[in-house]
Amino acid sequence: MSRIFKNGIINKLMNENKNNISKEILIPVFNLIKSKKYDEALNLLESLFNQVKEKSFIDKTKGLIYLKKKDWIKSLKYFKKISEEKMDYEIFNNMGVALYKIGKFSEASIKFRESINSKNKYIPAYENFCVTSKLLGNYEDSVDFSLKALELMPDNNKIKNNLIDILNYFEPKKKENVILKVNNQIKDLNFKNLETKLISDAQINKILNKSENILKKNNFTFNYPHTQIFKKNLKNLNCERHLSLFSKHKIIPKFCFSCYKVQVTMNDVLSLLKLYFYFNKLTLKENNIKKCIIELRSNVIGNYKGYIFCSSKIEAENIKQIISKDLSNKRINLGKIEIKHGCTEYYEEFEVYKNINEDLTNTLYQPKWADIEKKFDEINFIHENIKERVFSETICLFNLPDYLIIKNWLIYAKLIGDNSYKEIFESKVKTDHLSEYEIQKIIMRKNN
Repeated sequence: MSRIFKNGIINKLMNENKNNISKEILIPVFNLIKSKKYDEALNLLESLFNQVKEKSFIDKTKGLIYLKKKDWIKSLKYFKKISEEKMDYEIFNNMGVALYKIGKFSEASIKFRESINSKNKYIPAYENFCVTSKLLGNYEDSVDFSLKALELMPDNNKIKNNLIDILNYFEPKKKENVILKVNNQIKDLNFKNLETKLISDAQINKILNKSENILKKNNFTFNYPHTQIFKKNLKNLNCERHLSLFSKHKIIPKFCFSCYKVQVTMNDVLSLLKLYFYFNKLTLKENNIKKCIIELRSNVIGNYKGYIFCSSKIEAENIKQIISKDLSNKRINLGKIEIKHGCTEYYEEFEVYKNINEDLTNTLYQPKWADIEKKFDEINFIHENIKERVFSETICLFNLPDYLIIKNWLIYAKLIGDNSYKEIFESKVKTDHLSEYEIQKIIMRKNN
């Protein structure tokens, strides 16, 4: 979410109210805000209440402070007190942010539109509207406003990221933007009527190099930050919630006890690419979620992996049998195929959770954990956040977002000394856009 709370707004507030409160009184308030002493700033504002003729100043400032405190409900409370004639594009946008954070996406979307209507060149409102529309499944609106925003600010990476991500779920009719044009051209490269389940090195070489030429011809040089390719169904695994809960409270969410993954570990990036194309064509009874990744965690073995998410051990065993048969040939450099229980992050804290041969729900999951989960969900508006969200199925085609992620895989391969990328990619793999920290983080994976 994009919101504005910078010195520019502080100065603006001071200018708006210079006739009501002297700068000498205002400066201590804003110094406290800059120092993140929000409660002291609120107390000082309260003491100034009777000195201010225009109460909307106090309400606006309190709304902004509570926004910084991530107290979304109180932030909305004070923004709503502001009279209609005193509303402006910043207040509409910040109200939208607060509504978004408590899962009221439809209401948030309306506020972002009001912010844009109030000032049609205000980019943060465009960013927020596009993200919110995507979550609501209003892909066409998100695309339309992304294109309008890019006309105002062509180099806005947030808007570009959002637009590229939408291409995983939605095929826009419009083609005038370079991102949409390039995506359509890359999609046209998809193989049709393949007779084998694994494509050849030559076929990978052809599709990657043609994709790179499309980028060059269109002068498309955007660096996409993502490294994982998901192929999703309509199910929400809510992994972000589960890992956040574990990180904060060191408990395993109950949902995760029925989560199993078939993990395929590959020995080189060329094999990961073969697995990616195989996953695109793989049809499973439950249309299970699949993903391919490069490993960036420092304490985890294996650099190239594919996962298929399952809801039971029996399902995982059946899928393991299917893909073991499909992948058991010399055309892929396979490490191993195994069944994993939930997320690796849980193993260090609860080693017994690794066990896939028995149901640990009743022995490991403690009764008090249910209360911790309930309180966590209430504080973080978890149920509200999924009420309106639309979870769409991924388009299982090679496209622009996938190719940009694959380019990041090739960078990774180069940095860890995996030369298999040279067999299928003829252009130079550039790393000059990476920070030294990012480069070293990848290089440390060399011996894994």
